[in-house]
Amino acid sequence: MKNSSHRMLVRSLALYGTCGLAAASAAAAETQGSAQLLQPVVVTASGKGQDEATAPASVSVISGEELQAKPVHDLVDALGEIEGVTVSGNANRRTLQLRGLDRAYVLMLIDGRRVDSTSAVFRGNDFDTGWIPVEAIDRVEVIRGPMSSLYGSDAIGGVINIITKPVSEQWHGSVTVDTVVQEDSAAGDSRKLGFYVSGPLAEKSLGVKLYGSVDRREADGAVNPDPESGGESLDGFARNDNHALNGELTWAASNTQNISLALESSSREHDEQDLDRLGVALTHKGKWSFGDTEIKLYGDRIENNTGNIGGQSNPNKAHNASIDGRVTLPIDAWAQTLTLGAEARYQKLKDPSTLTGRPGTDSFGESDSTDVRQQALFIEDEFMLRDDLLLTLGNRLDHHENFGNHNSPRAYLVYLLSDEISVKGGWGKAFRAPTLLQNSPNWGSASCGSATAGCYIVGSDELKPETSESKEIGVRFDYSEWGGGLTVFRNDIEDMIDISSRTRDPDLAPTFDNFVGFLPDGRPIFAYQNVSKVKTEGVEASFRYNLTTDLDMRASYTYLDAKDVSDGQDPKPLLYRPRHSGTVKLGWSVSDQWDLGLTGNYVGEQYAYISRDGSELIKLQEYVTFDLQSLYAINEYFSVGAGVLNLADKQVDREQSYEINEDGRRYYLSLKAQF
Repeated sequence: MKNSSHRMLVRSLALYGTCGLAAASAAAAETQGSAQLLQPVVVTASGKGQDEATAPASVSVISGEELQAKPVHDLVDALGEIEGVTVSGNANRRTLQLRGLDRAYVLMLIDGRRVDSTSAVFRGNDFDTGWIPVEAIDRVEVIRGPMSSLYGSDAIGGVINIITKPVSEQWHGSVTVDTVVQEDSAAGDSRKLGFYVSGPLAEKSLGVKLYGSVDRREADGAVNPDPESGGESLDGFARNDNHALNGELTWAASNTQNISLALESSSREHDEQDLDRLGVALTHKGKWSFGDTEIKLYGDRIENNTGNIGGQSNPNKAHNASIDGRVTLPIDAWAQTLTLGAEARYQKLKDPSTLTGRPGTDSFGESDSTDVRQQALFIEDEFMLRDDLLLTLGNRLDHHENFGNHNSPRAYLVYLLSDEISVKGGWGKAFRAPTLLQNSPNWGSASCGSATAGCYIVGSDELKPETSESKEIGVRFDYSEWGGGLTVFRNDIEDMIDISSRTRDPDLAPTFDNFVGFLPDGRPIFAYQNVSKVKTEGVEASFRYNLTTDLDMRASYTYLDAKDVSDGQDPKPLLYRPRHSGTVKLGWSVSDQWDLGLTGNYVGEQYAYISRDGSELIKLQEYVTFDLQSLYAINEYFSVGAGVLNLADKQVDREQSYEINEDGRRYYLSLKAQF
């Protein structure tokens, strides 16, 4: 039973913090001057620092301060407010999409380094957006659109780069504790403790940062109604436990040479899946007379302590190792900036339960691992054709051990109509290689809803890489009092890898194109295949306006048309892609110490199920939620946050397995101490 006195205390403090103190503080508010508009500097779009207006991509940046303005236990909680970004998933496993392309097509980076747990978790993977504690994040850069010309495979949909705070020249630190209490006592509460500390060990030469967090969300009780067809109600959100302890040591060997060593240790337990990640990275950055260089040697081990078979304990281990180097050269002719680079990667997966070959064959049990090697060379050149016209051309040549060579070119043009208005447009091609599991004929797993009476799915060494061609054009306005942007985009993806074509019916199974046989117990076997052509197109819009010197409004909107347009069939909408979504945020600086915010989130209709022939469709209805949050700086050392999430208590229940819960009204309270 939950502690009712604790719940009542948090509710009371949250309501008082967002309402009562604001009224008292408003009486003492003073007129504040408009702050000078500063463009965030981004590095992910081209590999070098640029402001958003001139970066050769569609870029959004969320600062660490914004992330800490309300309780964020995972980046999914925050990035869904960006235009072009939607939250997807079923069975309450939430992941991010960029322009309608799900997590498998979005490259995750931590300080420019790849992180990918898809080999360790082949379905329902929602782990990679939460390895780094929010307290350590300086900013998150979101690049919407293909970036394979710089980053290679997996960047078809875009890139999310989590950039941690730099080691500081003076000692600084913070400790944050927060709790979220559900109004519905059957729903799971959550709580978190995080810290960050950084400073010099030797003046101007040696520095260190250390950060970590512990957070938990309790499992929901009976929050969903009984299905109309009968039977037990479905589960709500499962219990989640996350732990992280990371550190970095930096050495400034000279004014132009810097070396850093980072160690990362994280554990995430979601819905009875328990993952441990251990990472290490060695980086050298140099400034020379001819240009700048950066070399990164890094790797990680991700251990799935539960494995991929539900209800059983079958651990697997994924190893990733990379070396990545680049040199940036300024060239006087046409004011060029030339970037040259190379990368080598190695991936290995050991899974004694699902990588042992097909049951009933002579090779069953002979091996339990698979691996792959990749190398790449890339080049990108930015030309300043005129003072107001920038052209970026790039290409990456990837060599994949199993799929040979692939080119990923791109071209991007930025036209600065004035200091405040810019027009951008670009074209690019990208590719995505099959994962280790998809490409291994020795991999197999039970499916079709049962481990004993369903079907069986296997990898295939006959797969081809997925390829895409993308186009976008947009305009951006950046005035001191208002600004915004509008971008039109289209992605065409071919040879999309799919396993949705399967059935447990042994009589119907042989009619499927990807049917490959039967197990000894009679279950039909289906292999991954290249079948789909997918088109995602739409419009992204953002707007900000300073209504007064202390009241501002920000809004984002996404229109998305995402369809399967494979040959020989009528176009079908892709699942869990709302056609319309958006966010409106009002911010009020009540005083120098007090900020209030009200956020409205809209999620439009989306399809949750479409039958194989397209005759049966199931839609999830649109809904709107509101969040009220506040932040009060008690003094330079302490601040307190409070708020009410889902203010109108709009609840979304699960009556079918493919549906997703939306938590009802809940109250949060946070306290931060810093020095």
